[in-house]
Order: sequence, then structure tokens, then C-alpha cells
Amino acid sequence: MNIAFTNGWLNSEQEFRLVMPTGSTVVHAAGCDDLGMSHSIQVNAPFVAVIPGGAQLATTTENDRNGWVIALKPGVLGQVSKEAFGAVPKWSKSWDPFLREAADTLGALHNADLIDAACADAFADVISVHIALRYGHCADAVEPDMPLTRQMLTRIQVFVHENIAETILVEQLAVLVHMSTSNFARVFKTATGNPPHLYVTLERVKFARTMLCEETIPLVDVGARAGFQTQQHFTDVFHRYTGVTPRAFRLAHRNVGS
Repeated sequence: MNIAFTNGWLNSEQEFRLVMPTGSTVVHAAGCDDLGMSHSIQVNAPFVAVIPGGAQLATTTENDRNGWVIALKPGVLGQVSKEAFGAVPKWSKSWDPFLREAADTLGALHNADLIDAACADAFADVISVHIALRYGHCADAVEPDMPLTRQMLTRIQVFVHENIAETILVEQLAVLVHMSTSNFARVFKTATGNPPHLYVTLERVKFARTMLCEETIPLVDVGARAGFQTQQHFTDVFHRYTGVTPRAFRLAHRNVGS
């Protein structure tokens, strides 16, 4: 396994590379796949990206190049990882706490000058297996559908409520219950009747309705606190699921109250 820390970007032809920026670093990767089709991906923390070995890497600013580029080569991997290589998706980006933790551990070992060949190879094997099983084409085969328990649903509900003003990704919810994203989406819809992204949207609308009943909260703040990116987006989504605009809802509630 080759490791490039901070300013040592790799340009070799390994099977694939894992890009894990840290801090405010933004990495842009570009290149072609086996069929000659062009691809481009941009990644910054807390996201990580899997890209082909021949992709070109650059940062948005020359003075801000922090993070890891890990090149995984078949020659240093165990048998399980070698067999799983065909399932690893190229040009993919995800939010993955396991890989972020791996990056932090690598950073600590690097700073203490404790990384040797054996340590690097061990990280390569663990990381490649994780990627193959979590994101590969064989993910569903190795992870059968499991029902969501009431405890799992409560965990998801609490997370959504505590982070309602922020961007909430399906990947984040899946991690909470230790499932792959695709598997989680299926079992969540089976358990609730709605896909995860619609559940989050409806919770935002429900939260906005509660705030609209409070006359002291400006309309523009209601949308932002409920996690809508723009006021127009808030108005459109709220109208779609309630039949009225936020302003009309507030006026109607005011009239009922009086």
C-alpha cells in the first residue's frame, strides 16, 4: 500500500485509490473509465471517494492540501480482498465514519512515525474489504435484509430531530443501524411505508408547521431552522405536502386562534 500524506498526491496506475481529505481541503479528481467515458468528482471532509488509479488529482488551493490518498494494489492484498476487487465501484463518493476513523488512526501513526510496510499492508486489506462489502455490487448478497426494530427507528428519529437544520444523508441514517445504504432504504420503506429521504422531508415540514404557530419566528427563519436550503424551496415543499404556503398556514392558524 502506498500512502501519500498532506502534499504527496499519487499519479500511479494502481487498481484504485481512496481519497480522504481532512480539514477544509477540497479535492477534484478527473479521468476516464475502462470504456473511455469521462468522469469528474469533487470531495471534501467528511466525505471519502473511491477513484481509479489513473485519475488525476488536484486541490482547489495549493496551500491547503491536507488528508490521505491511499493506493491499494492487488499484490499486497489478502485473498478475500483480491476476490472482492471486481465489486469495488469506481468514481463513488460516500459519508463513511469507519473510513474517517481509519484516516484519523493513520494520521496518529504517521505523526508518531510508526507506519511500516506490515502496518500499511494491514490497513490496505481491512480498507479494501470494507469498501467491497459496504459499497460493492456484492453488498446485498452478503448483507441480507434485516427488519428495523423499534429501537433502530427511535435512533433514526432522534438523529433526524437533533439535526433537522442540517443536511441529512441516507448514508448517515444507514450507518446508525449498521446497514448498507441500499439495504437500509429497502427495509426502512418496508417498516414505515416511506423511503428515507421522504421521511426526512416530512419531518422538516412537521417541524416547520410547529414553528409557524409561533408568531415571533420570521418566515425566513422557519425555513432555515427546518433545514430547507432556500426560502423558495421551503415554500414549494411545504405547499406540496400541506396544500398551502407557509404564509397562508400562519394566517389561517392566527385566525383560528383569534
